[in-house]
Amino acid sequence: MTSRTILPFNTDWRFTEGNYAGADKKDYNDSKWRQLNVPHDWSIEKPFDPHMEFGGNHAYLPRWTVGWYRKHFRLAANEAQQRVYIQFDGIHNNSEVWINGHFLGKRPYGYVSFQYDLTPYILRDGENVISVKVDNTPMPPDRWYSGSGIYRNVWLISTSRVHVTGWGTYITTPEITADKAKLNAEIQVKNHDDQPVECTIVTEIVDAAGTLQGRVGTQQDLAGGETLKIVQGAEIHNPELWSPESPVMYEARTTIYCEGAEVDRYTTPFGIREIKFDAQEGFFLNGVHMKLKGVCIHHDLGCLGAAYHDTAMRRRLETLKEMGCNAIRFAHNPMAPELLDLCDRMGFLVVDEAFDKWKSLYYEHLFEEWWQKDLEAMLFRDRNHPCVIMWSVGNEVENQGQAAMLDMLQMLVDYCHEVDPTRPVTCALEPHNTPLSLRDGSIEGKVQHTKGLAERMDILGLNYQEQWYEYYREAMPDTLILGTETFPFYRGKDNRVKGYLPLNPWFDVLKHKYVIGQFVWAGIDYLGEAGYPLKGWPSGLIDTCGFRKPISYLQQSFWSEEPMVHIAVFDDTVKQEHNPQWTMHWKSPALKDHWTLPDYTGKLVRLVTFTNCESVELFVNDESYGIRELKDYPDQMIVWHLPYAPGKIRAVGRNRGRQVCEHELTTAGEPCQIELKSDRSEMPADNHEIAHIEVIIADQEGALAPQREYELHFELTGEGRILGVDNGDLTSDEPYKGNQRSTRGGKCLVIVQAGGQTGELILHAKGEGLQSGEIQIKIRN
Repeated sequence: MTSRTILPFNTDWRFTEGNYAGADKKDYNDSKWRQLNVPHDWSIEKPFDPHMEFGGNHAYLPRWTVGWYRKHFRLAANEAQQRVYIQFDGIHNNSEVWINGHFLGKRPYGYVSFQYDLTPYILRDGENVISVKVDNTPMPPDRWYSGSGIYRNVWLISTSRVHVTGWGTYITTPEITADKAKLNAEIQVKNHDDQPVECTIVTEIVDAAGTLQGRVGTQQDLAGGETLKIVQGAEIHNPELWSPESPVMYEARTTIYCEGAEVDRYTTPFGIREIKFDAQEGFFLNGVHMKLKGVCIHHDLGCLGAAYHDTAMRRRLETLKEMGCNAIRFAHNPMAPELLDLCDRMGFLVVDEAFDKWKSLYYEHLFEEWWQKDLEAMLFRDRNHPCVIMWSVGNEVENQGQAAMLDMLQMLVDYCHEVDPTRPVTCALEPHNTPLSLRDGSIEGKVQHTKGLAERMDILGLNYQEQWYEYYREAMPDTLILGTETFPFYRGKDNRVKGYLPLNPWFDVLKHKYVIGQFVWAGIDYLGEAGYPLKGWPSGLIDTCGFRKPISYLQQSFWSEEPMVHIAVFDDTVKQEHNPQWTMHWKSPALKDHWTLPDYTGKLVRLVTFTNCESVELFVNDESYGIRELKDYPDQMIVWHLPYAPGKIRAVGRNRGRQVCEHELTTAGEPCQIELKSDRSEMPADNHEIAHIEVIIADQEGALAPQREYELHFELTGEGRILGVDNGDLTSDEPYKGNQRSTRGGKCLVIVQAGGQTGELILHAKGEGLQSGEIQIKIRN
């Protein structure tokens, strides 16, 4: 017997749209099907259809079809005597899977990871065929863009007949001091042999440097066909604690030996950290009081659609980290497991959410049969991640406060506690999903209604309800509150936002210890939940290209510990993408962060400096326009009025009179050239890795020239392909796949993917009246 292997199973799939009888059979002729690699999203490849039913939910990108995937493969020689499993990290939606014509199972919910045992039907010395049917026709769909297909990674796992089951370890650290951490490991082991076996299960604890920190072994007899949970304990001396500032990871390496030979090795990354939620003082991590500076994100990646790519997600997280963000709420479903890995390594606290609504949209037909299986899939897969500090069982669910809803809420929360008693559970409550009699009634009625919900969860999760925080706390003095969704600018007088109050929702977090944090809706623009011509939600802090919006610097001024200052100009002529029916409540002021304003020559300009410094001095062409103190602006927006003069504008941030940061903008000359900037200079020849290339319209000196927009055309030479094009404009009808894109604000984005050959990728960009640009990326072994 040999040990475990885990291999990517993403290449050389065949795909077709349509429902084809017999496509589940091994001998079906798929030779004319399209060949591709997964992760794959077939909806993002299509043209927009403004007339499609439920089009706003799905970005007007058609999904109402069936798709088939098939993969032909042979087992390696060392897998001949192994148990063989296939793991799908996500198929949207309503998937069914066969191996060599034998049905393995179905999974209606598109956001969970799952495994199938191929062993009874696999051919050890011949060709095998996996067939996957994806049915995206059931309606109504999710409220946001889901994508279509095998949109996350696939893995082929081979183990011996005695092995740790899938997601079969549970690592906790119930006692932590400066000197040592007590570790508890629950390990589920399966014996697939008919005969009993005697084995030794050894778990070694290894730190980030690869140094052994602890070791424990257990002798165990397993009956034929038995599945058994083994409990082991160990101590780690002088533990390094995981935190957003220092995301230190460990590994638990569990090895099973039978007759002295290694038969399985299962590795579980984990972190050592203590979370505490104190009813009076708030949230503590490793004994340090902390506020959650968070954003909500959906799972799409702009022009890549729902097809997951680690590099694209990491680039987005790096931008959030730059803003001072330390927490992410997954909205509103389990995300790709690699995103959890990124949050572990980069230091983000996570609220891991299982569902949106329970009894409406597509999941209404699945809830009774599938809620426990789907919730368990998230809990078992994600419970070893130190980044996860809280579970959420729902978002804006129906019939809040009614008896049936309260029973379901209690059922879901209890199940989370049963599977993982180490983390609290919340459910995000929507302010208007209350009985009609309370919507415009007394505040006392609203409070009593919410109290009944709060009693069934550990943390009271509230969407857009800052105006009632103090009423809730007075009635529930031992209840902690989390702003599970908050507006990105200034909250309104009520939830209809008749006008802006002077303070951002972040100030409600700062004011009250019992408010443990906020999650801005949304951190990043996303596809879906729109009304044509919008294709998505445009009110995030970052656009679909990953470019920061000016308003994001206001949030950075709240969250970041690093001194910062940023200039932005109010300009009502900026194209506003907000559909009043959908997003007026989330709208921020029209801002631009450049100083090329020919229409303002001789006129007054209104601008703002976002800062966390004590004071800001503003200069235009080295002439000072004075110093302003942040304390005089309780909304933390220092607003200036001054005559526009082309040249250079500079803001200097000072603490105790000493300059600690600055931001400068320069007026651009006439647009004359295209500049290309890549986030990497080389990539591996793996048919997978990507580079983000920012395309910039520049003046003669290379400065961004945003005066007008251009239609650009791209040509890629070398072994690779253009994977997507975007400019962040969610009202645009331009496709995300192709070789051309218009600029927006003088910029757009091209994502290129490496092929399988070494050499060089060269992206060439041209536009009418502009000097062409190009960039080279080396493709290495």
